[in-house]
Amino acid sequence: GYGNLPETPLPRVAGIPKPALSPEQKRLSQARRLLASRGFNEAVTFSFTSSHVAARFEPVASSLILINPISADLDALRGSLLPNLLQAAGRNAARGLADLALFEVGPVFAERGQFQAAGLVRAGTSGRGWNTAAKPVDVFEIKADAMALLAHLGAPESVMVEASAPGWYHPGRAGTIKLGHRPLAYFGEIHPSLAAALDCPAPCVMAEVFLDTLPEQKRKGT
Repeated sequence: GYGNLPETPLPRVAGIPKPALSPEQKRLSQARRLLASRGFNEAVTFSFTSSHVAARFEPVASSLILINPISADLDALRGSLLPNLLQAAGRNAARGLADLALFEVGPVFAERGQFQAAGLVRAGTSGRGWNTAAKPVDVFEIKADAMALLAHLGAPESVMVEASAPGWYHPGRAGTIKLGHRPLAYFGEIHPSLAAALDCPAPCVMAEVFLDTLPEQKRKGT
């Protein structure tokens, strides 16, 4: 053998600072850590999605349709993180994994550009522990997840919750978290027709948190 070779320290280059995260990178990292601490597993999906699935949420802008997609079912830039997460939940349910909590943090796209968001999906049951019984996921649980994330990222206490949400949520079982007139997040139970179309396990709740809508001066770690 070669025996114990002495360690050779790496040379230090004077004047080069240690790598530092940008405020946006810090915010995304904080969001991931918080969601993982609440029992979510991180999913990493394509920045593309199926235009047919995306259209079940809202009309897909022509500028988001790809001319040369990598596959027929990934032919549009995603306008939300939920379509890919919900399809992942459906695939897991088909394999017998109906109890799950998935999140993704990353860019979504609109005609005006791209912005950062967090998508959350809970399905089946949750809360199982050595001294607790599992219970079906519900709208109050996913609301608590969204509120905890916003608070962790520095949202002010003056946020309000309205009992309304876009059409891909179940009417009467969803809400919007707002700061003034600005939506910070949507949360609620998936609309039954969308759940059936995507083969999502039941019950299934979800949330969208718009990370770029937080006031700059309220963000932590900036």
